[in-house]
Amino acid sequence: MTGRRVAREVVVVLAVGVGAGGAVWLLFLLASYRARPDLCIAAGLAVAATWRLVTATLPPPRPALPAPEVPSPPEDGFVELTSLEQRLSWGSVDEDRFGQRVRPLLVDLALERLRSRHGVDPATEPEHARRILGESLWQLMTGPPAARCPSRSELSRLVDDLERL
Repeated sequence: MTGRRVAREVVVVLAVGVGAGGAVWLLFLLASYRARPDLCIAAGLAVAATWRLVTATLPPPRPALPAPEVPSPPEDGFVELTSLEQRLSWGSVDEDRFGQRVRPLLVDLALERLRSRHGVDPATEPEHARRILGESLWQLMTGPPAARCPSRSELSRLVDDLERL
């Protein structure tokens, strides 16, 4: 240690020790107990010196190790299913959410099912697509946005119709 650092440590120990000893003496005085001020200050200096010696001998802190990388769980469809379930549950309560999130999702699912399972493109074969989809899904796809949210039972019927495809 350099001379300045040693002097600084001594000043810190003296200041903390005298301050702590004086505080203890004042507490005793307030409690109507006559303590010798020199003993209180000596005890404070001993505690301060011990504290500084212990902190000086502690090893430096180790650098923090990076957190182990936790592998993400494999996509098993449950996350997507939960997300879809939440969208559907809010879709029967909030008109905006139904119009912006649920309806486009249902329309995309219906289009995908029509194309992949039936080989029908609604743009080129609208009547055939309408027969396959049924009136409720056809109105969802081609009709104007609903003035109100569908009820849970109506939404459930739409999902059942999609599953039927």
